[in-house]
Amino acid sequence: MESRDQLTPEKRRYFRRVIASALVGNMLEFYDLFIYGFLAVYIAKVFFPTGDTYTSLLVALGTFGVSYFVRPLGAICIGSYSDRRGRKAGMMLTIWAMGLGTAMMAFAPGYATAGIGGTLMLVAGKLLQGFSAGGEFGTSVSFVTEHAPRHRRGYFASFQVVGIGLATGMASIVSLMLNRSLDPVAIVEWGWRLPFVVGLLIVPFGYWLRSQLDETPEFVKSAKVANPVATTLMSSKARICAAVGVYSLAASTNYLLGVFIPLYAQRELGMSASDSMWGAIGYSAAQILLPPLFGAMSDRVGRLQMIVCGTLLTGVLCLPAFHWMVAQPSVMVYVTCITGLTACVMVFQGAMPSFLAELFPNAVRTTGLALIHNLNFTVIGGLSLLICTWLAQQTGSKFIPAYYVMATVGIALLSTLFFRIRVRSQSADQAALDAA
Repeated sequence: MESRDQLTPEKRRYFRRVIASALVGNMLEFYDLFIYGFLAVYIAKVFFPTGDTYTSLLVALGTFGVSYFVRPLGAICIGSYSDRRGRKAGMMLTIWAMGLGTAMMAFAPGYATAGIGGTLMLVAGKLLQGFSAGGEFGTSVSFVTEHAPRHRRGYFASFQVVGIGLATGMASIVSLMLNRSLDPVAIVEWGWRLPFVVGLLIVPFGYWLRSQLDETPEFVKSAKVANPVATTLMSSKARICAAVGVYSLAASTNYLLGVFIPLYAQRELGMSASDSMWGAIGYSAAQILLPPLFGAMSDRVGRLQMIVCGTLLTGVLCLPAFHWMVAQPSVMVYVTCITGLTACVMVFQGAMPSFLAELFPNAVRTTGLALIHNLNFTVIGGLSLLICTWLAQQTGSKFIPAYYVMATVGIALLSTLFFRIRVRSQSADQAALDAA
């Protein structure tokens, strides 16, 4: 029988489709997320007219954050469903649910037209997106990891991060074109809807791509458990808590460097809306090109080594980069700093998906992954935009995003100690067995 690790031309073509099918859902999830963040100023005027621009913006960003509190529910429901029914079944469910949420947001009538009804429709669409996104990461990472050759899991799984980069790039370019093509009045009246309509075009392609693939061999062969959620929580509480801590830096940097940075550039660096998007484009370029490189390196040198290295680099360079941007607020300095910081982040991000997937056995892998991803992104990421905007307003400091990232650097480094101790313990046990 032919080995799964032998990459024949036919398998290479199939693996490319596997990667693309997982990437497209992750791309839709983060595209909608980034678009909402980029257009928050306009959405605030359409759906949350309080009479005060700053208050309206806080309410809009608060809605962004609240939608993340349904993600753990999505993680439990969709993760458990995928562990019982299959990764492919879970992926088919999430792609349509995310599409429906996007459609509700794209076509929600504004407050001036439908009053609170329009606002509730927008919020409901955001909540549905959050619920479906709660199951997307765990399901798609499990799907890719279980299809991949064992010696290339880091490389294959890293394309999930590439999906985030593609989403950022697509959202940045669409927002840039929108701001250059329409005046602010036209964007508020109808132009803000166009980026969400563009996102809807991803849905049928994603569904078709996923429908052409087989279930993972590991899932087909593995034993199933009756209650994946209970099994995961009973056996893996410490592992989940430590993994959320390690992963916290991914949440803070994804939102603050990817979503918040254009708003930061406009409010704190005095840049125009169109110029502010170049930072997000630099972020997306690094996130598209670098994760496979570092994911492949993690297959050679180890996941934890890459994670610690990337975390340290981010911690050392984050504050100097923000000081440079504030001291010289030009577009060139801004883009250089954000792109350079993103490159540091990608050192650990490239290794992260496979690291998380390998923490759990097949029977509960999707549930475990989904819980880690969504607890982290809910607590650390979901409210980061609201917190940083409020703190910056209250303190007058231009370094709040850097301080927020630095806090998660500390959490991540402390959490890696759990896994280092665990690895040493396993090595000691193996050495004792070898000696016997």
